[in-house]
Amino acid sequence: MPKEFSQFEVLGFGPYRLIPSKRLLLVGQDPVELGSRAFDILALLLERRGEVVSRPEILDRVWPDLTVDEANLRVQMSDLRRALKSKDDGASYIMNVQGRGYVFVAPVQTLPSSEAGVAKGTSVSTRSRLPRRPHQVIGRQEATDALVVQTLACRFVTIVGPGGIGKTTLAIELAHRLASGFGDEVWYVDLGALKASDLVLPTIAGALGYTVHTGDLMTAFASFVADRRLLLILDCCEHVIDAVAHVAARLFQRAPNLHLVATSREVLRADGETVYFIEPLDLPNERDDLTASEVLRAPSAALLMARATASGYVGSVDDADAPAVAEICRRLDGNPLAIELAASRLITYGFKGLLEGLRGRGVLHWPGRRHESRHRTLEATLDWSFRLLSDVERRVFVRLSILIGPFTMQAAQALAVDSIDDDWIVARAVEELTDKSLIAVTPVDDAHLYRMPDITRFYAEMNLAQSGERQEVLRRHAEFCTDTLRRADVGPRHVIEQMDLRRDLHVGNVRAALEWCFSGLGDGQLGVSLAAFASRMLLDRSMLRECLRWCEIAAAQIDGREPSSITALRLYESLSLCRMYLMANDDEVGATIRRALELAVALGERESELHLLAGLNLFLTRRADYVGALRAAERFAELAQASQNSVEIAASEWMLGATHNVIGHQQVALELIARGLARAEALGIGKTYYFGFDNKGRGTIGRVWTLWLCGLPETALRRAAEVLDASTAQNHPVSTCIAYLYTTIVVLWARDLDWAERLIETLIDVANKHRLKPYRTGGMALKGELLVARGQTEAGVAMLKGVLEPLRAEQLTIIRTPAMRAYAEGLARMGDVVQAESVIADLVEQAEASPTYLLPELLRTQGDIMLARRPEDRSRAEECYRKALGQARTDRALGWELRAALSLVQLWRQTERAANAAELLQLTLSGFTEGFETADLADARQMLQSISSTGRDGPPRNESRAKSDRKKLAR
Repeated sequence: MPKEFSQFEVLGFGPYRLIPSKRLLLVGQDPVELGSRAFDILALLLERRGEVVSRPEILDRVWPDLTVDEANLRVQMSDLRRALKSKDDGASYIMNVQGRGYVFVAPVQTLPSSEAGVAKGTSVSTRSRLPRRPHQVIGRQEATDALVVQTLACRFVTIVGPGGIGKTTLAIELAHRLASGFGDEVWYVDLGALKASDLVLPTIAGALGYTVHTGDLMTAFASFVADRRLLLILDCCEHVIDAVAHVAARLFQRAPNLHLVATSREVLRADGETVYFIEPLDLPNERDDLTASEVLRAPSAALLMARATASGYVGSVDDADAPAVAEICRRLDGNPLAIELAASRLITYGFKGLLEGLRGRGVLHWPGRRHESRHRTLEATLDWSFRLLSDVERRVFVRLSILIGPFTMQAAQALAVDSIDDDWIVARAVEELTDKSLIAVTPVDDAHLYRMPDITRFYAEMNLAQSGERQEVLRRHAEFCTDTLRRADVGPRHVIEQMDLRRDLHVGNVRAALEWCFSGLGDGQLGVSLAAFASRMLLDRSMLRECLRWCEIAAAQIDGREPSSITALRLYESLSLCRMYLMANDDEVGATIRRALELAVALGERESELHLLAGLNLFLTRRADYVGALRAAERFAELAQASQNSVEIAASEWMLGATHNVIGHQQVALELIARGLARAEALGIGKTYYFGFDNKGRGTIGRVWTLWLCGLPETALRRAAEVLDASTAQNHPVSTCIAYLYTTIVVLWARDLDWAERLIETLIDVANKHRLKPYRTGGMALKGELLVARGQTEAGVAMLKGVLEPLRAEQLTIIRTPAMRAYAEGLARMGDVVQAESVIADLVEQAEASPTYLLPELLRTQGDIMLARRPEDRSRAEECYRKALGQARTDRALGWELRAALSLVQLWRQTERAANAAELLQLTLSGFTEGFETADLADARQMLQSISSTGRDGPPRNESRAKSDRKKLAR
């Protein structure tokens, strides 16, 4: 039994069904009388369909071990043709190729045994000339509609696309859609089995029932169809493309009523041809919060689940599975054949296992249900295309498998050019690979990028490994990435723009190149340079954890070798930044910043010096070393003034203002920040990035703080909303976390607790998503403060207690100090006043030793706790309130002044000093010009009204005491 027949029970052509295992030929359900020799000849020709079988080969197969005259063959062939023609209105299935042998030219289908029989009386109709109509064509309605219009209007259309994209399915669906308009004249010819180009025309002619043995077949066949209105489908043309192009062009010219549709992996380039490029199936949106229903609206996902169900999968897609389904479709590039083959594995692996399986080459070997040999696996599909390539195209094709994602022609040449293939040859090969649908083209502005689909890349990579060139190509790849990034390391580093897409697309390639460099087979020194120049790109894309990994590996290799180089500077600069944002503000981070700063000064790298000074300022601010932070800001300002660069000067003003703010110099801070922001607005200065964060954004956050502290709460909250909106729009996780963390503090000061809760949840979500540990810790601290402010004291204290140690370990003192203040306040409410007094006393001592904006609020809280512990000893509490009031006035912090005044007024009311209380409140409130509906001001007005309604509490006081109090209040 022929090999082909061992896998399929039934072969169909025209109205006939051949069942080799039963040695039976049927037309409809009736057997066809056929001798054993004729049957063997038919079976052989079907086995070798599309290929010329010589007379000696037929004799050897049909009459083995016998010497037989060729006359016997002619007799059997005549009987076979007579048997077929008697049932089929003269259609021709077997052609005699003069001087060579015989070829079976009709389309053949392999069918399951259940379709061995058909209804009696079947004639040669359009249905019998076409393969079965696809049961369901998913995601191709628009394409089919467009092809209907093009076919009728243009007459000659070629459907072009890579293997497995669905060209045949679309052509068959198109033929069935148009069948009624062409009556009985729709013909389908599968050229996939042809082994030689000279069989193209005989196969087409034979399929349409025309056979000649002498003369010019092209002219005769063109005359045969010249006056017929028919639709001819030529499927799978790429391997005999020149012959098909010639035949198609001649038919288009000489048969004005003929409509021709071809399918090919490349354009025929024939006269009269209109090309329709078939696109991959639409993919699900790239969103983390996709739902199952949204994913399944994408045709690629719908096809995946339809084919999985047909393969026995009984599950469904829920919202938790949606991201995996979307990623599976993306990994398969929306290719229907790849999706179908992957779907058959879903029952075995599930969604996550299937997704993992798509990372390797195993996907190439997954078997499918298709009978066509070229579509049985993805490897077979790609083998078909690979065999059609020239030697140069094959070399270039496999070398390009190293490139991940889109790439430029320059990248292709960097990898593929050698002593044999120069730039021009490689460029031409890339064009040919594009024409043959092995590489896709993506237009970007005025340039074109190329991309090899992942499955194709796996296949090419497998062939590269077999070629013995892999290590050399990997080295070229790493050198190309390093050179490209070194050239791009120019221009102002304080601006993060939508960088040139051609550079942006190197991210995946850089990762792969670094993996090779630091592997046992790579080049570690090349990897050090690559890591140094790649760090800027990774940081610009907020890929901090990956940047940290490579910088740590590279830094370990650079120590002692190039201690004073640009490479070392770039590594230490990026290393300190990543460690600070991802891990902590520990001494190691400070040491790395200072080491890089020394290098920058020694190398004269002024821009790096600015970046590192900005980083040092932020590092010391987070550690609450505000005096050290101010020195760093002043040094930055000196460099800015020396250069007279407007951006640098504005950044210095924001940095100085923000630092004076946390020291407690509120009026100075407000003036500096306002000056910097006005300068930026006048000069059109936008987001300005130093050391990985938006310094302009930090300036606007500082403005929010100073506005509230200076007694402008309404304006502060309005500006807070602007800061949050701007941070969300820029899509920069570090800057977003900075904005949400420090703006929420002011919202808590303003006691807008519902808003604060929403901001805290967003902050924690963003920090978790991007693994920004310090910001998550800060968010948890704010959540504890929120609970205490809401009166959920026990829960708040428990949360704060759990976060204080991480805050200490991460040296996030700027957040830890207010968190400990809230913790002490909560302890006092719970009755643990002894511990509360100890905690607040330590905080006040530290704050008095080093200037801080928070000192007035710490003193006020200390007074509250003292009063809670010893209600009868009001003098100590009053002293704390007076000190808080005095410090707030020194700092020009009207917000803290009001808080201290409210606590002191409450105390005085208990000691029958209502007049002084009313005077103090009136004096403090007189400093406000807005925000009278905010919580603290509303409390002050209510308290003042309460004092006024009750009058003096108790007998008149000593007049001299009253005068003394008024003088103190005025001060």
